[in-house]
Amino acid sequence: MASLTMLFRFHYMGFLRDRKGRLTMEPCQTANRVGFHRNEDMKAIDVLPILKEKVAFLSGGRDRRGGPVLTFPARSNHDRIRPEDLRRLIAYLATIPSEEVAKHGFTVIVDMRGSKWDSIKPLLKILQESFPSCIHVALIIKPDNFWQKQRTNFGSSKFEFETVMVSLDGLSKIVDQSQLTADFEGSLEYNHDDWIEVRLSFETFASDAARTLARLEELQETLSQRDLPRDLEGARRLMEEHSALKKRATKASVEELDAQGRRLLQRLQLQTAGGGSSSESGYRSGGASGDSNDHHHGFNAHVDIHNLVAKVTGLLDKLHGTRQNLQQLWHMRKLKLDQCFQLRLFEQDAEKMFDWIMHNKGLFLTSYTEIGGNHQHAVELQTQHNHFAMNCMVSVCLVVHTCR
Repeated sequence: MASLTMLFRFHYMGFLRDRKGRLTMEPCQTANRVGFHRNEDMKAIDVLPILKEKVAFLSGGRDRRGGPVLTFPARSNHDRIRPEDLRRLIAYLATIPSEEVAKHGFTVIVDMRGSKWDSIKPLLKILQESFPSCIHVALIIKPDNFWQKQRTNFGSSKFEFETVMVSLDGLSKIVDQSQLTADFEGSLEYNHDDWIEVRLSFETFASDAARTLARLEELQETLSQRDLPRDLEGARRLMEEHSALKKRATKASVEELDAQGRRLLQRLQLQTAGGGSSSESGYRSGGASGDSNDHHHGFNAHVDIHNLVAKVTGLLDKLHGTRQNLQQLWHMRKLKLDQCFQLRLFEQDAEKMFDWIMHNKGLFLTSYTEIGGNHQHAVELQTQHNHFAMNCMVSVCLVVHTCR
């Protein structure tokens, strides 16, 4: 009878057997409901005190459906944690897996060994209020005195996610041992302090990169302006401002960010290559268990690291691409400003020429009236006229050359 009841329980919950007879789970039916809002603005630094207490953590493990595993380890002082702090922590941890992974729904493991049984209700209530739409199931590991508390009803019907009471042995039937940490006799290595360090490093890099990109894009917008000065002084002033703009672009520490990002990439890629230790990034896959899914599970343990690698690489590519585009825009704008300066200089010289002609036209007409009283005088006057004409042509040629 007990076996039939347990079988019904698992079937009702969405637990089915695969072709090898192992317990697995159906896709989460609540993951796509309205109400799941990822707060991407939250950072590890915002929840650092409670994060360091290891009230909850993401080991990088996945359940058999590919959903992320969120763990609440055993502790005796759940009642000391302020509900608001716990809500903020849960909201932050919910943003770590990618949306593609999170849509499968979280499998939450609550280890009640050594804990007060009456602390489970407030925790489940906070889970319900924090992200009920993305939790597939809450697996509650039985407390040490379970048989004394077996009649306790924590009102699972009130929650939008399923709650299952499991033993430590039963847990491995739902989540593969390669995806469980040593706390649950699994082989997934996880170091909480190093995980926090990686998150802080990544989020610092991402914030610095975002600020630098904002400055570069602002400079791009400035360089995209097509207005040109209408006078020589304005052209000279814009050329000076343009030179100063290059100095501002140079101050954008892309090289420093590049070095920072590559150090972070090196640390993460050591993990994905399998050559690092658990102290490199906080988690890595455990040993093989001998079935055909081992490679899949081993890779799943690296999914969060792969996501970070993709984000860091994307930010580095965007930084370099934006800077390269900015440099091209700067040179194009400089060329236009140089041409504009030469044009305004020509216009100024031409204006001076016109002023000179208009000023000297009357003087020329009144001064050069003689035609010569004899042949020698006429030749002298003709020579002076030719010199005058030649000087005029030289001035005009200089102006035309300047224009070109």
